[in-house]
Amino acid sequence: IVVDNIDEEHERLIQNLRDSAKKAEGSRTTKKRLSHETLELLRQRGAARATGNYKLAYELARRCREATKGDLKERQAAVLAEAAEAGRSIRNTCRDFTKRKTKMTALRRPGRTTSLSRRAVEKVIYDFYSELFENHVHLPPCYLREDGYVIPSVLPSEDRHAIKLVKYRTAPAPDRIRPEHLKNLPTALVNTLARLFTRYLSECEVPSQWKTSGTVLLYKKGDPQDIGNYRPICLLSVVYKLFTRVILNRIERTLDGQPCEQARIRKGFSTVDHIHSVTRLIEVSRKYKMPLCLTFIDLKKAFYAIKREAVLEVLGNQGVPTQYIRIF
Repeated sequence: IVVDNIDEEHERLIQNLRDSAKKAEGSRTTKKRLSHETLELLRQRGAARATGNYKLAYELARRCREATKGDLKERQAAVLAEAAEAGRSIRNTCRDFTKRKTKMTALRRPGRTTSLSRRAVEKVIYDFYSELFENHVHLPPCYLREDGYVIPSVLPSEDRHAIKLVKYRTAPAPDRIRPEHLKNLPTALVNTLARLFTRYLSECEVPSQWKTSGTVLLYKKGDPQDIGNYRPICLLSVVYKLFTRVILNRIERTLDGQPCEQARIRKGFSTVDHIHSVTRLIEVSRKYKMPLCLTFIDLKKAFYAIKREAVLEVLGNQGVPTQYIRIF
């Protein structure tokens, strides 16, 4: 069924993805983490507290802690053994056990005073990122040339290939669709994705849900009360990531036509290549006793200062078809 409104059609797609994921996960059974003996100890502890027998409750609480610790240890060993037998990643399995969410309880204001209340902490975060993302440099609007390029329709095979390249085990967006939900999509949904992506490209319009995202702050290192030591992560829609991956696969060859001095954001090149080159240069200069001067420039929050107009203009100058640029 084709719906004229893009947002309504996208909502219908998301609902179909949820239904498909629910059917796939319906047969999964969750094993209990605690044994029957531990659960019985917990019940006895609750009964002792209810009757006012605090001495017995204290002893039962100690036994509950020991029993719970033992049960969780046994379950962890069983899950690791199951993952090893199934050929799954042991590292990712261990990561599931160590995941913890820490609350941001305090942040320092610019005046070096500390904010403790949730509302005050939110105010510090809002002020910091409002200043960071404020447009301090005003660039002229980007005028895209008309190149007459007609974008071909998106094929289901392109979606299948893009799904294989999507990173798994990432946090979902507000729509709660995870990358794992796209792994074994039925053919009908893959064809629907291809049809919708073709429509978005031809009309240069995307669902309004893709224009909003949830943002979380990840602690990096240093003082946990310094807001500058946190990195914001935008939780974007997985379907949107799939759409951009399809576009990237099409224009990747055009974007790779960069000079050899650029080793980042290029396929097959990374900053490791530059580190290796600099290390080799230092070794040669020491071996032949040649003078060497290296200059390093550290741009604070460099990626957050990039202007959208500048990116669009560079894409146009690089030869990316206008239809792909206009959609953003």
